[in-house]
Amino acid sequence: MEDLPVEIVRRLDHARRIERVLQQLGWFVAAIGVVGTGVFIGFWIADELSAEQAVSLVLGTMLATVLSGASAYGAGVNIGLGAARLELAAQASAADVPTHKESPLTGNSPASESSRADRPEN
Repeated sequence: MEDLPVEIVRRLDHARRIERVLQQLGWFVAAIGVVGTGVFIGFWIADELSAEQAVSLVLGTMLATVLSGASAYGAGVNIGLGAARLELAAQASAADVPTHKESPLTGNSPASESSRADRPEN
């Protein structure tokens, strides 16, 4: 990463920090949901809630926990994957490696080569 431009390195570092925060948030939300479910089950065992109320609260809490925790964790993973793609693209650009759109032998795109092959020679 030392040969990459400063702006790209800064963006990569920022994306990696955001990735960690969102993944930790996802796990934190999951932990809060488990604690909340335990509290509702405790109230149900202590006969403070009817079976219908307890099941509704437990299922609602678990659904909200799974959806919000997975969303936060998934967003963090998505940001991390985007940062990895940016880093790979910047490294390829810095090394002047041909991209998938260029032929490694001629530097031309495959589309222009196929169009040349279709044309008759004079």
